[in-house]
Amino acid sequence: MSSQDDDDPWRRSGLEQFQVVRCVVTGHRGRFGVEVAVTAAERTIPGFIDFVLLTDDDRHPGPADFPPVGTSLDAVTIDFMPNGELRLSAQPSAVEDRGQNG
Repeated sequence: MSSQDDDDPWRRSGLEQFQVVRCVVTGHRGRFGVEVAVTAAERTIPGFIDFVLLTDDDRHPGPADFPPVGTSLDAVTIDFMPNGELRLSAQPSAVEDRGQNG
């Protein structure tokens, strides 16, 4: 394995982009969204779901609407941010689409 492979967060995580994964809410990040732990990989991988990616509703959820800590949900992997954080979408339409087409 080359050092370039070691720098690839997808390879390190064992996940694929746009993969449906199971995760657990581990915290709320103010009004911005929820922190999660992806449990579908060989190891638990921390991630983040932005509040606009929690629902398909036109009305975006606020902190009172966020799923409680400990809630399990399905989400789609989107990308790793430059700081290494995995971003996901829990929008039902995205999960359903990837589940059918993944």
